[in-house]
Amino acid sequence: MTQYCFLNGKILPIEEAKISPIDIGLLRGYGIYDGLAAFGGKPFRFMDHWNRFVSGAHILNLNIPITEEKAEKVIVELLEKNGHMERANIRMILTGGETLGGIEYDFENPTFYILTEKWDSLPEDYYKNGAKLITYNHKRELPEYKTTNYIRATVLQNFRKEEKAVEILYVYDGEVLECATSNIFLVKNNTLITPSENILKGITRKVVLELADGKYKIEERSVGEEELKTADEIFITSSFKDIIPVVKVDDFEIAGGEVGGVTKDLMAKFKAYIAVPE
Repeated sequence: MTQYCFLNGKILPIEEAKISPIDIGLLRGYGIYDGLAAFGGKPFRFMDHWNRFVSGAHILNLNIPITEEKAEKVIVELLEKNGHMERANIRMILTGGETLGGIEYDFENPTFYILTEKWDSLPEDYYKNGAKLITYNHKRELPEYKTTNYIRATVLQNFRKEEKAVEILYVYDGEVLECATSNIFLVKNNTLITPSENILKGITRKVVLELADGKYKIEERSVGEEELKTADEIFITSSFKDIIPVVKVDDFEIAGGEVGGVTKDLMAKFKAYIAVPE
């Protein structure tokens, strides 16, 4: 089945989509990115993702050549054309377009494209019995924004697989930050604790905070690395992973290696929240 993408104003087969070899996104890695989920042929929390995309474009001085309304319509059309009417992943990418002199770009002629792909769940065991994180000392450049710079995360994937971990947890100067493609939450005495600075504030993270509000105490703050070992529960959140319980960090078992009650409660609430009405 032919798969389609949206590139610079047109929906076309992926095999016909061409990007210039002198695009600044390729030559200099200069661009922004966003990844969002779709359920029942509709993008999930699209406005939240779009607002984050706009903030990234602003900080890199990139021109988004499409309106929010048009982008959402294009996504819906792509999901239908590609047969992704159940659950799917959506990726939006924006670069400065072709370079001028190898380092500059024309603000008026960016490169913008959208991809959709079938969603494949991670192993069910991760959700039922919990998963492992491995720590790595790193802080992303411009951490509050979702740029196309995933160099460190990509380099570490073989290490992650060797360690049988679901994610890489970035720590820096003794502080817990974020995972390579997820946010992290600690639970202590029925209080949700999550880092607040030097991270990308994910949309699933935002939804979890909304679902927890009024039932659990919430602390968005700096989190010391030593707090990982005293947490009652740990879980991570991501648009492509939902909520995954964490029962091990490096070689340390979290709270006896059992998935905790707060995590289970929030997983159930999130599952109900994203459910598509029949």
